[in-house]
Amino acid sequence: MAVNPPFRNLIRFLDESLIERYGDAGDSSLDDIIGSQVEILHGEIFDLARSREKALILSQLLPPITSTPLFICIGLNYRDHAKEAELEIPPNPVVFTKPPDALTGPNSQIIVPRGAKMMDYEAELCVIISRTGKNIPEDKALSYVLGFTAGNDLSSRYWQRAPRSGGQYCFAKSFDGFAPLGPTILHPSLATGALRIQTRVNGEVRQNASTDDMIFTVKQIIAHVSRGTTLRRGTVIMTGTPAGIAGKMPGQPWLKHGDVVEVEISQIGCLKNKLVFETES
Repeated sequence: MAVNPPFRNLIRFLDESLIERYGDAGDSSLDDIIGSQVEILHGEIFDLARSREKALILSQLLPPITSTPLFICIGLNYRDHAKEAELEIPPNPVVFTKPPDALTGPNSQIIVPRGAKMMDYEAELCVIISRTGKNIPEDKALSYVLGFTAGNDLSSRYWQRAPRSGGQYCFAKSFDGFAPLGPTILHPSLATGALRIQTRVNGEVRQNASTDDMIFTVKQIIAHVSRGTTLRRGTVIMTGTPAGIAGKMPGQPWLKHGDVVEVEISQIGCLKNKLVFETES
């Protein structure tokens, strides 16, 4: 563990004067961040320093990062998910991407565009890359990590499935706002064991697993996706989803207009996003 990490649970927020700031929520207020007192952090996200100043979070948590050059996503990375999908465990990480504009905040409304039918959730542990690298060895991988956050790889199975997809995942998952992140970024030195990961839809538990069910570790994923490829600072790696997706449940209970989807990861906190479907014309 780092002796004096610059943060424990990093947040980006608007203070009572509506000034954008970074702060450290710690682990004591993860269930009720809005309105809590947090330590203000000074500097830019990749070079933050502690202070003794406190600020009151007024009403709005922002995405924990301002932007990303790319979402790199890993498919089929939980053993139980491979089992429910009736697919063989892959010999290497299955990689696809989402564009930068998929990023949105931990409490933002998600606008589902017309035609994006058969909507599904995918709770994911996400990795924020802190410095640019290429051909990163496994034993150095965590030195390239700013921290871990929670994400939801929202997906339109209508566009993901044949014959519309052509076997490609990207379009089905790439609509604006289809990658909410947050609420905090956990410092990597504090992620010392398996984390619980859960999805709830309108309060009903849909996914409930542990990251120890992952097939490929974070270190293995970073080494693989940087193989011959420059991994830019600020890249978000979504490490895969556990079993329990709507598409594999009895009756396929797809997400509907007005549904509230919560993704919660221990030590990180909970995303809570309402889906608003554009009216079909």
